[in-house]
Amino acid sequence: MRIVIVGGGVVGFSLAEHLMYENHDVSLVEKDPNVCSVDGDRRDIKLICGNGSSPRVLEAAGIKGADMILAVTPIDELNIIVCSIAQQYGIASRIARIRSNEFRGNDSSIDIAKMGVTLVIDPEQVVVDSIIQYVETPGASDSSNFQHGNILIRAYQVTEDMPIANKTLIEISKDLEDQRFLFIAAVRNGEGIIPHGDYVIEPGDEIYGIFPRDLIDSYLELFNQTRKDVKTIVISGDSLTAIQLADALEKIVDKVILVDPDAEHARQAADILNNVDIIHGDCTVSSILKEVYVRNAQFFIAAAKVSEYNVMSALLARAEGAREVIAVSNEIRIDRLFNSIGIDHVIYPRLAIAREILEAIHRGHIGQVVRIRNLNIESLRITAEEDSPITGKPLQHIRSKIQKGSIISAIIRDDEMIIPDGNTVIEPGDQMIVITYTKNLSRVRKLFRSRNK
Repeated sequence: MRIVIVGGGVVGFSLAEHLMYENHDVSLVEKDPNVCSVDGDRRDIKLICGNGSSPRVLEAAGIKGADMILAVTPIDELNIIVCSIAQQYGIASRIARIRSNEFRGNDSSIDIAKMGVTLVIDPEQVVVDSIIQYVETPGASDSSNFQHGNILIRAYQVTEDMPIANKTLIEISKDLEDQRFLFIAAVRNGEGIIPHGDYVIEPGDEIYGIFPRDLIDSYLELFNQTRKDVKTIVISGDSLTAIQLADALEKIVDKVILVDPDAEHARQAADILNNVDIIHGDCTVSSILKEVYVRNAQFFIAAAKVSEYNVMSALLARAEGAREVIAVSNEIRIDRLFNSIGIDHVIYPRLAIAREILEAIHRGHIGQVVRIRNLNIESLRITAEEDSPITGKPLQHIRSKIQKGSIISAIIRDDEMIIPDGNTVIEPGDQMIVITYTKNLSRVRKLFRSRNK
């Protein structure tokens, strides 16, 4: 598939790398000559330096005959113009990153589709969704959602008192009976493992499981967690993200407090939010955190415009007794560093946006690989093609074809999630989430492709 990306920031380059990894023909347009000179030298990407709103530049990037365009610059208007131009070139799929409610809000009088955009990615909502993943599964160490948020992957650190500790996967499976859970990866002593039935889960292991949304509470019980404990959340921030997050959370928890360091922004938030306590204050000052009783909060979420403010306020909130702290940061750093200094989760908006776009692309039947942390294990989203080597037969009869160390963790058929067993038959058109080691990716993909290709 030929794909043109306009916008060469973190989002654009992340998308380009993922899509090239999937063997798509990708070109990237970036107008900043400094970015072009630096990133063009160290990445094997077809890079066009120029304005993405120029038909001449887009033609140089291969817009004629392209299958998809991704407009992901920070400027809404530019992204819309790019999609409008792409429409006139006959490109069927035109995805735009758009922040302003003037173009995409429910009250907007503008029909964005008539301007050439087939799918809108809302940066603020993407960040909000990423944060809520952790709120709805407290204590999780890692998190991913698939299939419109209906399939969840969550990781937890195992402790001695958890029901799954010191048991094999076979024993756990018997205890769960017909529960649709599957443990797909484990991290022990820094090494990633794809576990099989005789694997014993030990205290200290970090365990990844996949399950449907309707089994959240049952899955949490395995790790001595419950959503019922999440009653109070404190949000710090002077951003649109903070407002949208507060609005979303007040519908699912008892009490939400928004502490806004900007007095005018706090007044605007008060006009929008009806069931949220709003306080003007600075969360890098301990007296403010004491005033809002942050020690009683199950979550403290720092979502201000400035990354450094978020990190400092999150650290102070942890010191004052907040149970779990989350910080939004535009600085791409190492998660382990933040974990070591007391921040449970850092949300990187630009990387979250790239993942959301990749998920949207997948719904257009492009395979997607999502790396599990920085390990050598990846989850591959792929569709089984007609007459592929493993379609039409029970899994127990084709295990020898599947590379050792790979798991078909879930099958999505007619929007239903199936946790497969030995009797499950893969049908053409089934979408699967396959967990495998990075070295096996190429071979695993071939199993789902038609023999005629």
